[in-house]
Amino acid sequence: MNLRVVLICFSALVLFGSSAPDPYPDDYFRSPLGIPLYLSGGFAEMRSNHFHGGLDIKTQGKTGYKVYAAADGWISRISISPSGYGNALYISHPNGYMTVYGHLDRFRDDVQAFMKTLQYQKKSFSSEYFPNKDEFPVLKGEEVALSGNTGGSAGPHLHFEIRDERTGFPVNPLMWGFDIKDDTPPRIFRVKAYAVSENSRIRLRDSKTGGWLSIGPGESGLLEVTVQNGKHVLSSVNRIEASGQIAFAIQAHDYHNGSTNRLGLYTIELQDNGAKVFKSSMDRFSFDQTRYINAHADYAEYKKSGRWFQRSFVLPGNNLPLYDSVQKGIISMRSGSSHEMKYRVTDANSNRTDLNFMVYGIEPENIIQAVSGSDKIPFSLPFDQSFSFRAEGFALNIPNGALYENDQFKYAAVESAASNIYSEVHRVHKADVPLHTWASLEIVPTRLPEDKRDKAGIVRVRSNGSIAWAGGSYYEGVVKTQIRDFDSFAVGIDDKDPTIRLLNISAGKNMGQVSEIRARIADGLSGIQSFEGKIDGEWVLFEYDAKNATIKHRFEPTLARGSHVLEINVVDGKDNRATVSVPFVR
Repeated sequence: MNLRVVLICFSALVLFGSSAPDPYPDDYFRSPLGIPLYLSGGFAEMRSNHFHGGLDIKTQGKTGYKVYAAADGWISRISISPSGYGNALYISHPNGYMTVYGHLDRFRDDVQAFMKTLQYQKKSFSSEYFPNKDEFPVLKGEEVALSGNTGGSAGPHLHFEIRDERTGFPVNPLMWGFDIKDDTPPRIFRVKAYAVSENSRIRLRDSKTGGWLSIGPGESGLLEVTVQNGKHVLSSVNRIEASGQIAFAIQAHDYHNGSTNRLGLYTIELQDNGAKVFKSSMDRFSFDQTRYINAHADYAEYKKSGRWFQRSFVLPGNNLPLYDSVQKGIISMRSGSSHEMKYRVTDANSNRTDLNFMVYGIEPENIIQAVSGSDKIPFSLPFDQSFSFRAEGFALNIPNGALYENDQFKYAAVESAASNIYSEVHRVHKADVPLHTWASLEIVPTRLPEDKRDKAGIVRVRSNGSIAWAGGSYYEGVVKTQIRDFDSFAVGIDDKDPTIRLLNISAGKNMGQVSEIRARIADGLSGIQSFEGKIDGEWVLFEYDAKNATIKHRFEPTLARGSHVLEINVVDGKDNRATVSVPFVR
């Protein structure tokens, strides 16, 4: 057993030998970087279809900063991927937590060499390895990698997480006392008011015109917020009246000193006449539950405007364990009642912002909702039951738990004259309603050539006529796929080969003064399934940057001087293939 392992074991004895330790001691983890910490992304921040699992730490727009082990431990997972976290290290620690370091440029030398050997053995760029405890031990503050911009990163930064290894849950790293300057309180931008029951009604009086806006069952109204004399106040309305059951959502963001980036909140609390009716706390969550963000947030509003409104009420199909509220945020309005509402939002450094406003109860009205000619399909879409729908040339199966609340199913089929469409276009429900799990979709093609069946799949049909691949394949007269959102779908084919464009090499070129080969690979529909590069018939490692659709090979020092032949092969999701072969000199 080497010295590092001895020191790590000693650390574990010290930790667990103490009595009643602080669950989040400020001195256990050190900063993973040697530069001041400024964040471009925070814990549990709102992201498309998921909560952000850690901190995005700025690296001043550069790659190559030294990344340090946050505490003693051992590297327990190494991952290389063209998407997601890109090059990532996972370090297990004696205290039962794991730290994660994502979007790395490269690993420390021994880990880098090990993974390169593994990639050549597997003949695959994407690779993953789970070392045992003794293979790659680390000490607190030891350099383990260089920061980068790999995977799905939108710019150079370090993605850093702390996970509870017993559960796999990410926990908020800001609870561990990292030196991040923050005495800036959150900012509230807008509130939404919802009429949530069948007999609910909300009336909003415009602050400028004095006119009233009436909001009926299932609808919502927007309340703008501004800052006056240091206080957050409603600016667009000066009176709110309501009957029946109502609820609210809030658009608010946190900020840190020296940064203009919008970050996530820690807690959101809503009070009604001093009583708490809703509270959410972003301490930790499960990756298995992260897609519930589409129930936590107002998904339809996000699809429409790109704004993240966090609901202050819990939809019936939302199973997130983030909430502390008996009423689940639903407020019952009675005629003549007065409700002093208070929003209290805090960040992880206990900076707080409040917003107060009044809601007055009014007499309920009999509300008759008209049914338009396009909404005549009387199929209930329940959140707590499976749902199956059949029409001519079409079938849909939605499992129990795929929806967050009840709805009325909408469907229509229309003919298409487009040459790249091989069935009717099926408009399936509403694009602003999220699906939590996968649903199965079947479409019967009406004019699919027999020799194109192996190239068939389901495509999304946009309003401008463009199409996007949704996967699937042909089987016994039907094209089937799995969907995770609603849209307009049809049968399409992908019979076009992917493309390969050489960027810095050409036939006969002398590459003696060049350190790498670069090329761009792309596919217009079903996407890149696999690729490989060879020199003189032997597999060589090409790194794949999916977000920029580029691959590159760094010349090995073992490559002999003289003439060589480069070959690149690319296969898409429907087995269409492209190959380029070019001689060069090195």
